[in-house]
Amino acid sequence: MATLNRRWIYARMLEGQLSASNFERRDEPAPQLRQGQALVRVRLVSIDPANRLYFAMQAYRPQLAPDDVMAGFGIGEVVESTDPRFRPGDLWHGDFGWQDYAVINSYDRHEYWHRCSEGYKESDLIGVLGITGMTAWFGVEEVLRPQAGETAVVAGATGACGSLIAQLLKLKGCRVIGIGGGPEKCRWLLDELGLDAAVDYRAPDMAAALHAACPSRVQLYSDAVGGDVSRAVLPLMGRGGRWYHFGNLSAYGDARPGAPAERHDSFMSDELRAHCRQEGLKPRFLLVFDHYCRRLEAEAQLARLLQDGRLVAPSTEIAGFEGLPGALIGAGGPGKIGKLNVRISSDHAASA
Repeated sequence: MATLNRRWIYARMLEGQLSASNFERRDEPAPQLRQGQALVRVRLVSIDPANRLYFAMQAYRPQLAPDDVMAGFGIGEVVESTDPRFRPGDLWHGDFGWQDYAVINSYDRHEYWHRCSEGYKESDLIGVLGITGMTAWFGVEEVLRPQAGETAVVAGATGACGSLIAQLLKLKGCRVIGIGGGPEKCRWLLDELGLDAAVDYRAPDMAAALHAACPSRVQLYSDAVGGDVSRAVLPLMGRGGRWYHFGNLSAYGDARPGAPAERHDSFMSDELRAHCRQEGLKPRFLLVFDHYCRRLEAEAQLARLLQDGRLVAPSTEIAGFEGLPGALIGAGGPGKIGKLNVRISSDHAASA
């Protein structure tokens, strides 16, 4: 009897807000292998802000079409192989999708698929030592290039990537102001990450509070949010400021198939655009896969910081295959901090 492969399918075109009706569970036998392939049983699925863009456009990967398996990066174990490069028992990171079993090929691009280093927790392999950590590490090292004593603002500082960037900037000797959603998350930024100040983006006086926390110029801005937050930060920056823009989370919920992608500067007023032109402020984008030739270098540095206790990698884990749609729709709930993942039972092995 064939092994059952549970799959969540993008079943109905996204028109309004993302809901459970956009997904449908469809089971089928696990794929059969050809030469040069491996069968991977997925253990942990990453829930990321970029998942919402997959419905509307190409973002890291091809755009989703109805009847596709829902896309998502994950950690999985090789359970069968027709190529000696894929050893049963090894853990791999890849674009496995929302399903129990996925196939990897010897000719797949290695930015999207790589064998995991041994000795690390799966939650770290998919988070701080995965795409999330690489986005933080290379953004700090290649774009922000911090100097001790500089003032940095980190938007989305309680998120998976923002929390790492904030800590890396502190380790470089910067004065770091984190932006989070709500008093509890702001307290966490101060008490757990040791940031110099925290600003609640939900507060009506957010812009004034940010200005008070930054009495001098802001030199560094880590921006994954856009919208009101960027409108408040950019006027505080001057010539020589570095603006790392790697996401536009405030607009993701409105992204729709066939609609024009929102520009990075669509939130700007004419006055703010004039300020950015005058001060030479331009966003610097970084596609993390362009730096994957240095992935192991960054992994080693981040792992050392974790082991030394100088870096923490918060994560939230939801249990169960059935929880995948709800995890993305609710993004882990209002109390979520750090990386969000869904654990798929490794014991699942039913028969079709």
